[in-house]
Amino acid sequence: MAVDYAAVGEEMVETGAEPEEVIDRALTDFGLDCAIAFSGAEDVVLIEYASRTGKPFRVFALDTGRLHPETYRFFDKVEKHYGIRIEYCFPESKEVEDLVNEKGMFSFLEDGHQECCRIRKVRPLRKKLGTLKAWITGQRKDQSPGTRQAIPMIEMDPAFKGQEDGELVKFNPLANVSSAEVWALIRMVEVPYNELHQKGFISIGCEPCTIPVLPNQHEREGRWAYEEATQKECGLHTGNISKELSKMEEARNFVLDRVNANSVMMFSKAGCPFCLEAAELLQKLNIEYFEETVSEMPNAAEIMAALLEKTDQKTLPNIFIKSQHIGGCAELKVLHAKGELVKMVGNKQLVQ
Repeated sequence: MAVDYAAVGEEMVETGAEPEEVIDRALTDFGLDCAIAFSGAEDVVLIEYASRTGKPFRVFALDTGRLHPETYRFFDKVEKHYGIRIEYCFPESKEVEDLVNEKGMFSFLEDGHQECCRIRKVRPLRKKLGTLKAWITGQRKDQSPGTRQAIPMIEMDPAFKGQEDGELVKFNPLANVSSAEVWALIRMVEVPYNELHQKGFISIGCEPCTIPVLPNQHEREGRWAYEEATQKECGLHTGNISKELSKMEEARNFVLDRVNANSVMMFSKAGCPFCLEAAELLQKLNIEYFEETVSEMPNAAEIMAALLEKTDQKTLPNIFIKSQHIGGCAELKVLHAKGELVKMVGNKQLVQ
């Protein structure tokens, strides 16, 4: 019989369960199919609690390539203190290379942090969580105004899938713990902490997007200082923001997965004459391609929005060759007329 983990979480809240009890439950039920997400900040207490359970546990961290030197030193200190190996997750180098070459090193200052975070944090996290059945986060209700006030102790993750595309259980042991309580534990048992905390940093992320905060400022004011407070989520916990944003992230990832998985990828519309013409040309040239009929999908609006966001093209078909956007039917025909289409595709993608 399936366990109702949301109900288990509610019961734990009612009985006043300590974070260590929540983590013990996660490790008891899921063992090494569960892992702690460690950001390199005060969520180090999750590792302290896990070590107290006496059970084996895993820890992973997202290395975006733009963390502070202090955070890398902290990772090393934590590994030595607890005798563990942190599993580091990295972004796809091609995606980072394309982003930086197209928009520069600091594009997030002009068009927001979402795209950069999506490439450097969200997608590596999605890949990692796809190997797990449960994960443990350091989210607290007092961390972010408007986005983390309703964090449950345990939930079915609303944004990510687990092993074999199945449901993923998300444990938030610190949901009802305050920052003051976290720091009381750190000081009491001498848990190692990031030296940036001594320099005025409270919420710690990537170096360009994290600044110290002044006394009486909310900790989240130190993240993405160039944006509104209600937007200060990087996408790792999209369920905290809204289902609409979660749907868009799902659509973006669908588009990206299809484009990266297929040498020739065409997004089309049922009955569209230009889509049919493009398909006929590819078939005539014996070019193997994959097609998604967007108009027949339940989230067609989100897919179209994701395609527009990625390509600036509003029409279908929308065609990619080896992850490169080439345009629609007209552009496909131009490539063929120039004798470049088959060359772009390569012999391996020609139907024998």
